[in-house]
Amino acid sequence: MLVILGGVLVALDDFGQSRYDAGYASAKAAGDKATAELREKYAVEKLAAADAQTAAAIQANALLRNEQARGNQLATQLADAKENLRKTTDTLTREVTRVTTLYRRTLDSPPEPLPPGVFTAGFVRVWNTANGIDTSMPAQSNSSATGRTTTSPDGPRAADSLDSGVTQSRVLANQIRNGELHGSCRSQLNRLIDWTLNGSK
Repeated sequence: MLVILGGVLVALDDFGQSRYDAGYASAKAAGDKATAELREKYAVEKLAAADAQTAAAIQANALLRNEQARGNQLATQLADAKENLRKTTDTLTREVTRVTTLYRRTLDSPPEPLPPGVFTAGFVRVWNTANGIDTSMPAQSNSSATGRTTTSPDGPRAADSLDSGVTQSRVLANQIRNGELHGSCRSQLNRLIDWTLNGSK
């Protein structure tokens, strides 16, 4: 009886061990499969993230190249505009003497010296102020016989009526320079507007 009972216990023990081994093997296989699937999923996600980063970098590089090309094009256009303005300034400057020294009363008349034009100090002041140049000047004063300084009886603007000494050629040369500066500013502003408008699209 004891032998039979012992055999039963051994059989039960072997059966339990085999069930344990089978359960362990099954659980391990399931765990290994799940781990492999997670690793594969992680690898796929990592590859997808790397591909997305690569695509984003390619797109960013393409955008940067486009912006650089657009910037270079605008810079070239600006440089060309400034060069043309400079050529115009040089051409007009060479004409200043010719158009401010002689004139004809009619087409059939012979050329004769151009009469001097008087540009008052007030003219020069207004001209410069209109161009954004500070031309504030102290009021003109006269000295009396006693050596004391007196203010002009015509007021602080009396000096405006004095001859400035500026000639027609100097006025014209000044306008030519101003034209180049203003043209350069316009060109820069146009390039900036083009850059802003194209950049917002």
